[in-house]
Amino acid sequence: MLNCRRLAAAHCYNAAVDALSLFKRHFGIQVGGPPDQVLEAVVTAFSRLPYENITKIIKRAECGSPGKSRRYPEEVIRDHIAWGSGGTCFSLTSALRQLVRSLGWEAEYILADRRYGQDTHCALLLRIEGVPHLLDPGFLIVKPIPLRPGAEREIRTGFNRVVLAPEGQKDRVSLSTIGQSSRTCRLTYKTSPVDEGEFFRAWDASFGWDMMRYPLLTRAAANSQIYFRGSRLQVSSAGKIEKSEIPDDGLAARIAAEFSINPSVVARAISILKTGVRH
Repeated sequence: MLNCRRLAAAHCYNAAVDALSLFKRHFGIQVGGPPDQVLEAVVTAFSRLPYENITKIIKRAECGSPGKSRRYPEEVIRDHIAWGSGGTCFSLTSALRQLVRSLGWEAEYILADRRYGQDTHCALLLRIEGVPHLLDPGFLIVKPIPLRPGAEREIRTGFNRVVLAPEGQKDRVSLSTIGQSSRTCRLTYKTSPVDEGEFFRAWDASFGWDMMRYPLLTRAAANSQIYFRGSRLQVSSAGKIEKSEIPDDGLAARIAAEFSINPSVVARAISILKTGVRH
């Protein structure tokens, strides 16, 4: 489980083909149809993987250094099949890029800035008929959104509205969410693609962030978003937000139930956070 040696093998041994094969078989996806329909089927299925830092916390405790703690595409997919896990923005984006490229699409990494620092988020730039499109599994944008110069674009979900707006510099696009009556800027994408070296540098830096000190998970449900941070559970739907505090003794079980992740995996991460013990 979440093994350092398996990680190296998965990354070096034809990982792209293996990842796509595993993914297709698990989700029952046929790849013989029109390319755009196959792409939609793969990305829609990928949206079922939760955003979670549980596996990241465990892998960091097991492997020690950030470089050895990255969870590459085949591992992300195998672990989802086995335990229902997903990953954070870097591992999810890396896995989705591998899948999309395996289908023959042109997809590159891009980085984004948040209020607490530069290069603290990532996404994919996918080109469809020459037009750049955004895919961001970490922010639940799993349908390609065209990025057209000078145009503001609003995307409605079952629980809020997301606005993409160009900023002063030509390669900057901000993402804001509109919930009830307020509009909040969440991040700014830098739409010029980066290479793997830059992407891995930002990925490795993420292992030192505050979010490695508490559980952080989110997923889209039927017309709602389930968000878990620390001991607080928040469920957002159109025009309504419900919050609750989960007691420590029920934390692992509640996370496992809400996100369909194997309870032993969640309990292991909680134990690491509480005791600092490395397994």
